[in-house]
Amino acid sequence: MKIKPKYIQRSCIEGNKIDLRQAKSILKYKPDIILFEGPKSSHDVSIIFNHYSFDKKPLKKVDEIIKKLTIAAKSEPYVASDIIVWQNIKKIWEKGINTQVYYIDAPQNLRHNSPFLAKQYSKIYRDWLFWVYLYIREVYMTKNLKNILNEYKDKKNPTICVFLQSIHWDHVKFLLTNPSKEKIWRYYFSRFKNMKSNKNIENQIKDRSKIINSYWKKAQIFY
Repeated sequence: MKIKPKYIQRSCIEGNKIDLRQAKSILKYKPDIILFEGPKSSHDVSIIFNHYSFDKKPLKKVDEIIKKLTIAAKSEPYVASDIIVWQNIKKIWEKGINTQVYYIDAPQNLRHNSPFLAKQYSKIYRDWLFWVYLYIREVYMTKNLKNILNEYKDKKNPTICVFLQSIHWDHVKFLLTNPSKEKIWRYYFSRFKNMKSNKNIENQIKDRSKIINSYWKKAQIFY
């Protein structure tokens, strides 16, 4: 069955206040699937929750997640937004809605060793390595989302709440169209005239970040 999802994207401000856009969208749209911006390997909630029907979800695991988020929110106030997200997921499960939850981002090792941590996107847009970093993460996001859609069998037109930041979701939507490698290169890197789509780029990336280069070699399709 080929499905045609309805996507509801909501960002979250990562600052010093609570942002309720994602939490409110759960109660409003009662989604069939929620996609989180987080590394799949370290938050494998799909195994914890998606193998159970709505009336058999291990809700104590939600309480454990909320407890960890409450601790984290003491130093990062925006994390409190995620507490309400999980509280609302629990509410719709209790109402009989079998929402599935997934983390679809690149591995933790890439995200936590990025040279762009804690930097605002608007300040690093002109850095070519930042676009390499975006491309890698969004390749993982797209691949993971495609796998989810291929495996999903419950509804023909599922509602999917996408909790990726808008910059990522715009790029993932582009990659979901299965563009050619030439179109992908232009989309991400055409503004950087000194970048060439050949193996020599690996030396440039490696000079600045060995971690990013190791993932670039896995993700790139250009040569």
